[in-house]
Amino acid sequence: MRFSPLRRGVNRQFPSTLRAGFLLMCSVLLGVGLFLYGKSLGFAATKEQQSESRSTPAAHVLHNEFASEHWEFTARFDSGHLLFVHFLITNIGWGDHNAAMIGHVVTPDGHTHRFGSSRRERSLQLSSDRRRLEVGPHILDLHDPDYHLQVNKKHIRLDLRFQADGTTTWSEALTRSGYALDLLAAAVPVEGSLWMETMNEPMTVHGTLAATHSWMQEAGSAVLVRRLEFFTLRKDFPLYGIDLITPTGAHLRWLIVKQPGKQHLESEAFELALAPESEPEKDPGYTVPGEIRLKSATLNGQVTLERIVLRYDPFARLPGPLRFLASKVLSLNPRQVWAVSPFSLTIPPEQASTSLSPQVPAESSEQHGTGVTAITFLNPLPDAHQIESR
Repeated sequence: MRFSPLRRGVNRQFPSTLRAGFLLMCSVLLGVGLFLYGKSLGFAATKEQQSESRSTPAAHVLHNEFASEHWEFTARFDSGHLLFVHFLITNIGWGDHNAAMIGHVVTPDGHTHRFGSSRRERSLQLSSDRRRLEVGPHILDLHDPDYHLQVNKKHIRLDLRFQADGTTTWSEALTRSGYALDLLAAAVPVEGSLWMETMNEPMTVHGTLAATHSWMQEAGSAVLVRRLEFFTLRKDFPLYGIDLITPTGAHLRWLIVKQPGKQHLESEAFELALAPESEPEKDPGYTVPGEIRLKSATLNGQVTLERIVLRYDPFARLPGPLRFLASKVLSLNPRQVWAVSPFSLTIPPEQASTSLSPQVPAESSEQHGTGVTAITFLNPLPDAHQIESR
């Protein structure tokens, strides 16, 4: 069993209950992951598993000390509720091969319900094909045809089903940077039930969901500083975009309109300009743009971060000494932000004719709607990169 300096500090200074809390807090920050997923749960990693096709959402078995892996879900329901959920496996904290589930539900009136759970290796279940993960009573099942996400907490219960939107896609540019991300679904129908302690009975929910599966072979702070993602969450215009800033200040980008059965509209080279937030929070280094403007040969327009629904400091609830230990040893000072984001995008007619639904005329190249922007900071940005235009 690996026994890092961070784990020694946790073990010496805090009882087992706080160790579990530490694992959970570490898991939250990791919109991009900072975890080790080693010889997982008694499975010996084989070369075949390591080189497995990226067309599957199954867990990889990674050996590097700071390798990481997680599955992330962003959903909007017709009821107006927003959902953000992560499932992940980590070697940070006490012991090896632990796992966690963490999430937020934002109600239509703006109230946030946070939930999470963590389990040690002995309480974690991973199927032989690595497509079903059980973190205690919480389930992520990625078997075809219907994927299944289930959360069972005393104060919140979720039971959702959805399908991937065809072949898994990814960006080679991102992969070469050391951060690999598979887009499992850009905007697919999701249905199921949601219950919170404020409800008399579970409510049936329908909506749209996006899903990603990502991993790294290095510590997150060595790979990136900020990740910015945008989801249209529109089934007839399923767009996903990502912009990474590396510790050297480089930008890595990927944009894709992914409609099953149609030619994808995709780009890794496009201009992106971020306009300042109209009323910025006084949190130096964590500036959130008020607007995103993009321009490429295939897609132009803007995304407005109209309303921030959640600002979250994953380390906020850690005891002071443990927060200091985590930030110093892991070189992390994370923040997460989610915002409701109206968009207006224009696609040239020649692109629209091949990438959009046949029901959409080629000349109708303007797309409008409201999506979600998600921003994860692993560390504050230097002043020069607060608002950039490149």
